[in-house]
Amino acid sequence: MIITHMHMDHIGGLLVDAVKQRLRPDVRIHVTATEVAFWDTPDFAQTAMPAPVPDVLRATAQQFIAHYRGNLHIFDDEHEVAPGVVAKLTGGHTPGHCIVYVNSGGERLTFAGDALFPVAFDHPDWHNGFEHDPEESVHVRVRLLREAAASGELFVATHLPFPSVGRVAVEGDAFRWIAAFWDY
Repeated sequence: MIITHMHMDHIGGLLVDAVKQRLRPDVRIHVTATEVAFWDTPDFAQTAMPAPVPDVLRATAQQFIAHYRGNLHIFDDEHEVAPGVVAKLTGGHTPGHCIVYVNSGGERLTFAGDALFPVAFDHPDWHNGFEHDPEESVHVRVRLLREAAASGELFVATHLPFPSVGRVAVEGDAFRWIAAFWDY
């Protein structure tokens, strides 16, 4: 398992008893050292979250770390989780946010986690209230969008609309999302 960051919408499900009971006791959970360290004393100074959210995020992350501490495979900058699957620290959204590159058959897919939201294609310089380092999140987002547009690789991010897999194109000063066809 790879955790891109420890916001509650990314780890909360792993704290549900029915889910915990279904996991192997030796499950490996890959997460950046920066992310784990951040949640010891998280800083919300640059965020604009509604009042109860920081406390819930903090409590959820600390509960997750306490429960899964023995299962965490902590890495610094980049880690090959399996052949062709590489997790890489980006920062921005959270200090330890990471993305995942999946390489197979000569093609690459980038899973960008929460590095961008739908509005980022038209306004990559905008940030949202959940980004712990807004300035860095813009740099990360623009770099990822440029890389994806240049390579033509498949791209997916957590909060993009279904099917959330597609490609990125450049259009003037903005980017365009080209959704993949969903073959069902």
